[in-house]
Parts: sequence; structure tokens; C-alpha cells
Amino acid sequence: MPPLHNHVINHVAISVPDCNKAVEWYGKVFGFRRIRGDAVTDRAEAEDAPIFRIYDSKLHKVKIAWLGTGNSVGFEIFEFINPPNQPSPSFEYAKTGFFHIAVTSPDVAGAIKRVQENGGDQIGETLSMGPGDKAAYVRDPWGNVVELLSCSFEHLMANR
Repeated sequence: MPPLHNHVINHVAISVPDCNKAVEWYGKVFGFRRIRGDAVTDRAEAEDAPIFRIYDSKLHKVKIAWLGTGNSVGFEIFEFINPPNQPSPSFEYAKTGFFHIAVTSPDVAGAIKRVQENGGDQIGETLSMGPGDKAAYVRDPWGNVVELLSCSFEHLMANR
């Protein structure tokens, strides 16, 4: 049997209460660019839409925007309209499941400043990860957690 192909991350998706504001925020803070306009899909109008074949019958209406991150990894923003988005009460790092995404930012301090200037906040302190390498956790205005790393994941792990 041939070795298993090393799969790559294709895209990441987040849920927010306002898709347009999140598109604007992720564009201002990280430079993500909209690659496809936001689309509202309503079960009453498109009963056979793929999203309604994936999620249960309680989902009736959703808005989605698709952004590019600059390295072929997509970034989807979902606004669940019916039923409405339910904000998470806090950052629960010990809970099972995904709890953050990571973005490479050569200027971690500058990225933190943009996050804060645009309604987000920093979690904990900025860390030194080795000579010249920094890391920090931030939160967008809707509670989604983003790790900022000044270098690639491979560089960080290979140089430990």
C-alpha cells in the first residue's frame, strides 16, 4: 500500500451574528479578501441546496461569505439566520473540539493593535517562541479565537 498523501487544510469556517461586519473585520485586521459575494440560502427557496442536505431540518436560512487568506486556504464566514447565531459565552480551551485558528503574522504586535482598534481583544500575553519569533492569542468581536504566529508552523516546530 502506498504511503498516505499528506492532506492539506482546505478552509476554515467560523460562525458570527453579522456576516458583513465579519468580512470587513477580517479584511481590515488580516487582509483576507472576499473571493465570492455573500449568499443567503433559504430552505423555502432552495430546499435541495447542499447545506440543507448536510445540516438538520432546523436550519432554514444561512448567509455565507468566502474569503481568501493568501495561501490557498479558504476562510468561510457563516451567519446562521434561522435559527439565529448563538454566541459562545467564553473561550473554553479545555472543551473538546476546535478552539482556535492560527494566522501567520510577521508583525504580531501590529496585528494585536489592529485587532484591538477594531473591537477585538488579546487573551493572555505575547510570548517569545525563540529568537525573533512571537505568538499571541486574540479574539475577534464575536468571540472566535485566533492565534498569531510570526513564523510558519513548520519553522516553529522544527526549531525547538
